[in-house]
Amino acid sequence: MRDYRFDVARVVCMTIIVAYVHLYAYIHPEVRSAYFIPMCATITDACLGLFTFVSGYLLGMKYQFGGPEEKNIWSFYKKRLLRIIPLFVLAAVCLWLIGFNGKQETINGVICISPFVKCRPQTLWYIPVILYCYLITPLVSRKSMNWKVCVSVGIMVVLLVLEKKIPSIDKRLAFNVFFYLTGIITSTCFDWKMKFSNGLYVKIAWVLVFLVVLIVGHKHSNFHDLWFKRFASGIGVIALLFICEWVSDFLFGRGQQEGVAKKSSFVNVSASIIKYVSYASMAVYMFHRLFFWLGEKIFDPSSNSIKWGYMVLIVFPVMCFLSYYIQKTYDIIVGNKK
Repeated sequence: MRDYRFDVARVVCMTIIVAYVHLYAYIHPEVRSAYFIPMCATITDACLGLFTFVSGYLLGMKYQFGGPEEKNIWSFYKKRLLRIIPLFVLAAVCLWLIGFNGKQETINGVICISPFVKCRPQTLWYIPVILYCYLITPLVSRKSMNWKVCVSVGIMVVLLVLEKKIPSIDKRLAFNVFFYLTGIITSTCFDWKMKFSNGLYVKIAWVLVFLVVLIVGHKHSNFHDLWFKRFASGIGVIALLFICEWVSDFLFGRGQQEGVAKKSSFVNVSASIIKYVSYASMAVYMFHRLFFWLGEKIFDPSSNSIKWGYMVLIVFPVMCFLSYYIQKTYDIIVGNKK
């Protein structure tokens, strides 16, 4: 049985980042990315934080290392790294060839030292971060909850110390690792499907708090403070979690199982689209800059309104379609099963 909340979370986060935050720069060339607008940067960090949380949650549910399962560590690494690294390298080379990232930025990203140096690739900076999350998964995802908590606390302490000792370290590393570890921990003690269905007013309160924090931070320029930005983005992760659940409930109702998706044609089509785009989401993230670049080469209207429409209604759907088959073809070639 499939819980569509996770698919909706991936789709919502990817769409916000790709179809608004990054697309913004192609509509307003004077700004390389809406990420440089503090409020948008906070929303982006919240989206990636939720994306990372979902990854940790799902892998924490699927893998429990230690004891007889210790032999599965290498197969885990092989599957996770093989699923991402070759496509990541291909995307990095493409972005270098079109001039989006420089040579040194690209090299630092491909060899995965970019989280620790100042020269890091735009957009693809996130891939080495999630790869480091995969690297620590066998160490954290054990059967003992005390082990998970203690090791997670230890990892976070090490990262925060490194932030003090290495000025060039990417501050987004610790933020995303925190939510990845939180996902692993909560996967064995918190059933999203069962418990997130309750507490409507609590969910509304979290969303309202996030909106208030965004407004206050924007008004008083607090987003330049690292810990305020982390606090705001953390609230955003929780708020987005609830928003994704509402979207999922609206599309599929309270029953989230795959079998329920046969009730109506609307639900059936919605489920197919959500699964389709969710599967393609990582490939969309890695290659969307290339698709936007190609889209501009094909048609680059002077009107911002027309360009928004063209990019969102034509380029973005085509991007999702092609990214799905990029991921599907690659998985078939390397033998990955989704």
